Amino acid sequence: MSATKGKLLFLHGFTQSGSLFAKKTSALRKALQKQGYQCFYIDAPVELSAPDLPFDTSNLDSSADTDWKSWWVTNQNKPDYYKLDKAFDSVRDAIEKDGPFDGVMGFSQGAAMAGVLCSQIHNLHEKQPPVKYGVLFCGFRIAPEEYQKFFEPPIATNTLHVLGSLDTVVSEERSLGLWNACDEKTRTMIKHPGGHFVPNSKNFVTDIIGWLENAGKDKQEAKEDEDDWDQFDAIGGR
Repeated sequence: MSATKGKLLFLHGFTQSGSLFAKKTSALRKALQKQGYQCFYIDAPVELSAPDLPFDTSNLDSSADTDWKSWWVTNQNKPDYYKLDKAFDSVRDAIEKDGPFDGVMGFSQGAAMAGVLCSQIHNLHEKQPPVKYGVLFCGFRIAPEEYQKFFEPPIATNTLHVLGSLDTVVSEERSLGLWNACDEKTRTMIKHPGGHFVPNSKNFVTDIIGWLENAGKDKQEAKEDEDDWDQFDAIGGR
């Protein structure tokens, strides 16, 4: 394995868990580890029960994964609805145990949380500086008014926004809300011809790693290499 290039914090989607997200991103994870990145998957703090879920659980096989978690309470009738305190505590614990982290990767609800961390993670723990990059799969901008300050001024962290052209769970319009919350000088977008998932194709994984390699460089190195990223224009990037 190559020398360590950085530590990446992975945030799973709604109704998933850290272990399930690790399985669903296996090709990407293995390729990252081969390149020298360390990948850390954590669980969201809110445990879900069947009534909280957006699908019927009555027909689930007994072997089905029922470790359902969320980064915040989604039931509007509960007093802690959409509060991020517990999510911040989970990230703070991860920093204490395995940090500091160089970047964050999130899927769906986890990407929304990762967007917040691109702005705020350095405020959670004294040993954690701002992350260098964030990869946001099918993300969206969190809604509560009290958290809009996290996006003012726009997020300056290097961000890669990955959208599925057939995503019917998080619409492109919602994903553009997070995209527009990021500085136009440091944001990149690519699209894949699929739905609401993290693609694991070889070409896609190569593109992700290539972007990370560039985003992790200092500003002078990145400027020298910026012409190498014309490939993203061809697949809907920039």
